[in-house]
Amino acid sequence: MVPYAGIVLHRAARRKFCLTRARVRAINRAYLGGAMELRQLEIFCAVAERRGFSVAAEELGLTQPTVSFQIASLEEELGTRLLDRGGRSTMLTKSGEVLFRYARQILDLSKEAEEAVHSLKGLLWGEITLGASTIPGEYILPGMLQEFAAAHPGIALTMLIEDTGGIIKKVLENEVDLGLVGASEKSDKLTFTRLVSDRLVVIAPAQSKWFAGTKATLDELKKAPFVMREGGSGTRSIMEKRLSERGIDGLHVVMTMGSTESVKRSVESGAGVSIVSERAVRNEVTMGLLRALEIEGMELIRDFFIVHRRQKVLSPAAEALLEFLREGGQNIDCGEKK
Repeated sequence: MVPYAGIVLHRAARRKFCLTRARVRAINRAYLGGAMELRQLEIFCAVAERRGFSVAAEELGLTQPTVSFQIASLEEELGTRLLDRGGRSTMLTKSGEVLFRYARQILDLSKEAEEAVHSLKGLLWGEITLGASTIPGEYILPGMLQEFAAAHPGIALTMLIEDTGGIIKKVLENEVDLGLVGASEKSDKLTFTRLVSDRLVVIAPAQSKWFAGTKATLDELKKAPFVMREGGSGTRSIMEKRLSERGIDGLHVVMTMGSTESVKRSVESGAGVSIVSERAVRNEVTMGLLRALEIEGMELIRDFFIVHRRQKVLSPAAEALLEFLREGGQNIDCGEKK
């Protein structure tokens, strides 16, 4: 069976009516002016992002022949091949890369327009994809988002957790509506708004042999084995910057971990020491599993920032979340001082 524009014809019927692809294109031009349809662009983007026809078809709830036919029609309309079907995965051609950039923007704008129209009816609904670095994503946002969701049942929230560098990249590439990260940077494409402060502390095993007193000295930090977050981590970036200002440009790093939880478990097992957010170790310190120490003569305080594209028109739903986070951030403490 051959589908087109919501119509399914048996192959015999197709032969009878001579409904070739060339004729399909002629019909399309006659009735639609040759314009690309949003559905075609949606299918094209799905194939490009999933790098395969069958995976895209399953995600869209379509048959693979339907997807193949729509892509072929789009290629005929534009007069160029958009996808390289050779090999194990489907890749974009140069023309496909150009179309993908514009198609993604068109689909995003279509979604924003739909949400904006509905918001005029007094119905705040839609979908928001929020990106967060580890500390806000695991220790700050869950409670806030639960409160926001209860107040706005028509809004579906998705949160992606990655290091600060990864989230900033996702904001730039329009993969998330808003980001919450542990560092800011100068950019003419992004807007950073301070949300809340966060206190960093040195952590060590409960029976630590690396620190003699109740505070960690700079000399002790130079000698201690460190379990660190990965290079894109905002925590690591701030920590290294502040220690460098005090003359410590290199630490004895024995392990590098991809999450704060793995850092905590490694330190707890005796692998070394680390510097993490105070709010991330409150439970472990209370239970006596870890020690939390300040650094003698210095205080490690950093800020978390809401980030979004400067030129991006936020949907009403995203605007509501942005305002909610700004107001909620005023009521969050930066961590208990030890």
